Amino acid sequence: MRTPLRILGATVVVSLAAAAVPLLSSTQAQAVKFTGGNLVVYRVGDGSGALTNAAAPVFLDEFTPDGDAVSSLALPTTADGANQPLTAVGQSRSEGLIANSADGKLVTLTGYAAAPGATGPGGISLTGSAPSSVARVVGIVDGDGAYDTSTVLGSGAPAIVRSAVFDGSQIWAAGGDGGVLTTSLGSGTVSSIAGGNDANISSLTIQDGQLFASGILANRLSAVGTGTPTSAASLTDLTGLPDNLLTYGYAFLDLTSAGFGGTDLDTLYVANASERGGAVDKYRFDGSTWTSEGSVDVPGATGLVADAEGSSVSIAVTTPSQLLLVTDPNGAGTSFDVDDPAVLATADANTEFRGVALAPTGILDVPDNALEAGKYGWTDQRITRTGTWKSYAFAKAPGKKGITSKKKGSAATATVLGGQVVITFSTSPTAGKAQVVVDGKKTTVDTKAAKAGTLVKKFALSADDLHTVSVKVLSAKSVSLALLQVK
Repeated sequence: MRTPLRILGATVVVSLAAAAVPLLSSTQAQAVKFTGGNLVVYRVGDGSGALTNAAAPVFLDEFTPDGDAVSSLALPTTADGANQPLTAVGQSRSEGLIANSADGKLVTLTGYAAAPGATGPGGISLTGSAPSSVARVVGIVDGDGAYDTSTVLGSGAPAIVRSAVFDGSQIWAAGGDGGVLTTSLGSGTVSSIAGGNDANISSLTIQDGQLFASGILANRLSAVGTGTPTSAASLTDLTGLPDNLLTYGYAFLDLTSAGFGGTDLDTLYVANASERGGAVDKYRFDGSTWTSEGSVDVPGATGLVADAEGSSVSIAVTTPSQLLLVTDPNGAGTSFDVDDPAVLATADANTEFRGVALAPTGILDVPDNALEAGKYGWTDQRITRTGTWKSYAFAKAPGKKGITSKKKGSAATATVLGGQVVITFSTSPTAGKAQVVVDGKKTTVDTKAAKAGTLVKKFALSADDLHTVSVKVLSAKSVSLALLQVK
């Protein structure tokens, strides 16, 4: 892969700590921990038999940007507490279009609360079953391979459930003959917000703070209301797209100075199933309309995710049988002159690939006391302090106070969610040494200095995950903690 896939377009950072989660138990532990920059592919089938119109198990397969297989996460096939089974119809290739959450840290997917082998009435496809009898399920997967499949869509669900997206507290879902629906994590009901029962929707995403929906013909690609609506909204078609467009996966990027509909998005790549058996199309927004800049044949294209590095754009595309790479060396330019797609991975016999997304790196079940990205004063109530500490004035800290102690063994401990911790110490000629412990790794910091000032120490964390950070006073000389920053 010529450029690594890292972040899909522009994202809106949202807190996941507010999400009410009923699950993520240790019983689902699998040896899966996703790596940022990798790809995950929705796979249907375990290879044990040919895919049919019955339910088949679902897996999230992880690949490096070079196509090396890393891990595979099996979604549940039986109920476990609040979690429901999540399976897919073996021969329903429009299903399984997965999406990253609004902040890019989680993956959202859909399926059916049915055991492998289950069919609809009289042995027809499971898509012919009533949602009131076979629940349609939304799953959320985090960077540790933990999943939540507790959200069912109730009788208002689409017959063919294809896609969902999550913003940390709210879920949007869609499929065949159901329009755009919304619900909350762990819910059993949905509300219709756009499109109505006649809308045939394929893929939902949130990009640069805007909810988008792709679909078939009349629902080719639209902005859903403004931002991320949770009540009645309109589907606003992107102008300039062809009337016969059948859009599955798509990705927007910010590569020029133009911006669509209050966003910074100006470049669009589409997995188009209506042209030549499948293609990836490129469009550019000029301030008023979207204009075609070219196309490359990708027969069977369904899932799509893209990322830009400099002027080059890497586009990962799935077909039922392959994970492919398309590289646009002139992403910001008004052309799409590309080589034939390169094969990154091939589906095993009796299995199929569906959607593709970036590997999740976040945590769904965030403890209430965890400090996420931001700046914090050491007087914050979520920081545990033992021993003897006193506050002192520090204007740059939230609350305008730091803490200081000269009691040997006094400690301050925080749980953080991020990839780096920055600790600011106040220094002085009489200050002493502190021991910083990050996930068990000890570092000694000397805060003595010729004159009063500050000392900034940065500590890289092993992953964008939960970590324990502690600072301990090593002697009877003062240690003063001015500011804590999580990145």
